[in-house]
Amino acid sequence: MGKFILLFVTATVVGGSVLLLQSDIDRLQADDRQVLRQEEALAREIARSAYNRIVSMARKLEVEQPDLSRDELISLVGDQDNPLTGHLKGGTYKAWLYPVGGASYGAVAIGYYGRATHRVGAHRLMRNTLEVTQPSQVKVTFLESMAGYCSAIYIQRFVPRNNNGMGNNLGGCDPSNPALGSSCENQQDIELRGNGNGKYIALKPELVFAPGNNRDGAEALYTTVLNPGERVNFILAVDADFYCERRGDPNIDINDPFYEYTRPALLESVGNFNEMQEGRYAMIQPHPTRPNVWRIAFEDLIFSKKKLDDVKRWGYGDRQWRRRWGAQWGERNGKYSYGGWGWSGQDHYGYYPLRDFGHMPDFSDQVIEIEFIPVPAS
Repeated sequence: MGKFILLFVTATVVGGSVLLLQSDIDRLQADDRQVLRQEEALAREIARSAYNRIVSMARKLEVEQPDLSRDELISLVGDQDNPLTGHLKGGTYKAWLYPVGGASYGAVAIGYYGRATHRVGAHRLMRNTLEVTQPSQVKVTFLESMAGYCSAIYIQRFVPRNNNGMGNNLGGCDPSNPALGSSCENQQDIELRGNGNGKYIALKPELVFAPGNNRDGAEALYTTVLNPGERVNFILAVDADFYCERRGDPNIDINDPFYEYTRPALLESVGNFNEMQEGRYAMIQPHPTRPNVWRIAFEDLIFSKKKLDDVKRWGYGDRQWRRRWGAQWGERNGKYSYGGWGWSGQDHYGYYPLRDFGHMPDFSDQVIEIEFIPVPAS
């Protein structure tokens, strides 16, 4: 009997010790998970702060040196080979810019704290893209228009709110506008009833090319004089069939149900027109030698954002949408990609060469060149 009681007491003590040990392990694991969550939160905060820092540096350079090319800007601020690094809030970060298509750039930041890392990033667009620096008219030329779908091109003006007259003076002309000289004669004031609550007012899109297709070499002149500081957007409106019932209609509105969808070249960020981004289905490239000349290449078919972004950043590659494995693929390791290595080369116009495919985004369906043509100020 005594032996049984002794064994019982021993088992009880051992069992209690095991339970206490397990309780201590569970508590330590819970504490470790809590610490890791805190580290993840701090890494996320560091990454966001670093991202804001590198974007702010890029924006400052754009203002101070407006003639910088996209690639020069990236080199000065920091690229993936020479990123911006530093210490922040007890952790570290690295951040860099990278080219996207012909005029855009992206920003990436990675925050590190303890065992945690966090990455943030987004595509951006240089602020002086498609911005008028002197009174100008706009010439639009079709470089490629052989796609089967019927489509039209619209122009949309973004007028600064601080533009004296011809921009914010309702019902009259303000001769203090530098684009008017000292006379308001024969000038038409703009009633600003467009959208927007930021630095710019977005006016209603106006038709430049009526619905049609197969218009290589066709030209149009938008004769309204654009004032310094204005920006322009171009919008592709698509009738996704082969009948083109409204072909050549000069009065068709961009919101007409004839169109299945639209493709803007530029998108304004929510609540702030000072932050313009390249539209998902458009690729903008400044001409390398002709100032105030850009090419806008539209994709008129429907593809996923991942496929569009991959082509815009990396090019056509081997044209096979599949996973890429190996350290040589960097951030694409284990992810789907067409396998490109960036845009390069020149076509006979001087831009990156485009090709035609049906199974992937090619940005060659409707391609226009726009040119700001200076005109006398008065």
